[in-house]
Amino acid sequence: MKRWQAGMMLVSGLILGALGTRLALPLLAGKADHSAAAVAEGGVGLHVEPDVQKQSGLVLAAVAERRIAGTADGYARALDPAPLGAMAAEIAAATAAHDGSSRELARLTALVAADAGATRHDLDAARAQEGQDRARLTLACQAPTFQIGAGLGRLGCAAMARLADAAAHGRLAILRLDFPDGPAPAGTTATIDFGPAQAPVTASVRVLGPATAGDTQLQTAGALALLEGPMAQQAGVGRVVAAHRATGQGTVGLIVPREAVLRADGALQVYRALGDDRFERIAIDGPGTTPVAEGWFVATGGTLKAQDHIVIAGAGTLLGLERAAGAGAGADGGD
Repeated sequence: MKRWQAGMMLVSGLILGALGTRLALPLLAGKADHSAAAVAEGGVGLHVEPDVQKQSGLVLAAVAERRIAGTADGYARALDPAPLGAMAAEIAAATAAHDGSSRELARLTALVAADAGATRHDLDAARAQEGQDRARLTLACQAPTFQIGAGLGRLGCAAMARLADAAAHGRLAILRLDFPDGPAPAGTTATIDFGPAQAPVTASVRVLGPATAGDTQLQTAGALALLEGPMAQQAGVGRVVAAHRATGQGTVGLIVPREAVLRADGALQVYRALGDDRFERIAIDGPGTTPVAEGWFVATGGTLKAQDHIVIAGAGTLLGLERAAGAGAGADGGD
C-alpha cells in the first residue's frame, strides 16, 4: 500500500470516529436526563422508584400521637459556691467555740455546786461566754438562708460542710431557677438543658425552696436546687441555660424520631410519604416543637398529621436526590 493511501485511510478513520462520538452524545445525554426524570418528575413531590428506595436503604414509620405533660420554660444559672465555703468555715469555727464554752460552763457549774474552788463570778463569766458563742453559731447557721436562700438553709447547719466540700471538688453546683410564672414550689422536679437543641444533654434536679433575692434583669423570684454528680461540671458559674418544669396541663402532639429530622434551608424538616414512590419535604418548626427524649415533639394542627408515614432512615439520601434533580432541571432550562 502506498504511503498516501495509508494516510487517507487514517484521516478517514479519525473523521468517522469523531462523527460517531458526536452522534452518540445526544443519546447518552438523553439517557442521563431520563434517569434524572425518573427521580424528579411525574407529579407532585419527589418521585423515587422502588428499586432506588431499596438501594438507598429507605425506612418509613408512622408518626405516633402522644400526650405529654405541660411544661413551664425558664432559666437556670449556677451560683458562685465561694460564699458557701466561707459560711461552712464560719459554722465550723462557731461550732468549735460553742462546744468549748459549753464544756467550760458545765465544769464550773459542777465546781460551784460542790463548793470546790470555783466562784460565782467565774460561773457568770462562763455563762456569758457560752451565750455569745451560741449566738455566733446561730448566726452562722442562718447565713445560708440570708445570703443564698431559704431553700439552702432548710438543709440544716450540719449539711453546709459537706456541700462546700462537694462544690470545691466539682461534684455539686448550686442552681438558681427562674420561671416567668413564679418560683417553683419546693419538691418540684425541674429539667436542665445543657446541650444544643439537636443533641440535648439534660439533668434533673429537685427544687429546695426560694432564693433570697429576685433577679434584677428578669424581674422574677427564683428558687434553688442542687445539681450533684458529674453533671455539675456542666454548670459553669454564671452560665445561663434553659430549665423546664412540669405543670398541671397536658399537650397532645406528635413524636418525630430524631433520625427522621434533617436541617435544611434553615429549618427542621422531614420527608413524608405521599404514596408508594412519592415523598415531600415539610418543615416541622413551630411554637409547639420541642426536643424530647425520643426526638422532637410537634404540636398538632400543623402540616404533619397523626399516622403520616415519614422517612426515618435515608432522609439525607432523598435530600441529595432532590437537589441533584433540581440542579439538572435548572441546567436543562438554561439551554
